Amino acid sequence: MKLKLNKYFDKALLTEFGTIAAFKGTLGDIVLKPQSPDYEINETEPMLVEIDGYLVPFFIEEDSVFYSKNGDISLKFDTINSNSETVNLIGKKVFVSTEDLIINEEEDSNEEFKYINYDVYDQTDKLLGKITDIDDIPGNPLLIIHDSFENEILIPVNAAEILDENEIIKTIKISIPEGLLTINN
Repeated sequence: MKLKLNKYFDKALLTEFGTIAAFKGTLGDIVLKPQSPDYEINETEPMLVEIDGYLVPFFIEEDSVFYSKNGDISLKFDTINSNSETVNLIGKKVFVSTEDLIINEEEDSNEEFKYINYDVYDQTDKLLGKITDIDDIPGNPLLIIHDSFENEILIPVNAAEILDENEIIKTIKISIPEGLLTINN
């Protein structure tokens, strides 16, 4: 048993994951600035927050981890339920066992998304606008489309079916569920 716990409390076996930068919302969620943009959260293992020179373990609440485009990670520790509990953690260093550290070595998925700057038409041949970005929300990525009035239209990638594409003039035609566009208004 001592060997297993050793990986969490011997600093030689730990990696500094990042720093708690802020709280988010009202229920004690935190924003974590990782040391590397390639670090990913291992939700099954504790994170150790350095408080007054001691490493205090916190477990992550299931399905609470979200990665933002700027590299920050928001998450919720399972024992913290308010911002008043969170405020004392801001600025604290967070460590993980080097053995449990996950490093994402894949290229940024936005760079691979070939339809950026393509004009988008719906199944009725109506021009929706131009795809300006993709918001890579885990499990539900969104196409970000701007119409001619600079209004933003968000369409879940999972709900859009590509019917036709033209790489020469950079257009795609997609089929989207009825009523989805009215949600954006």
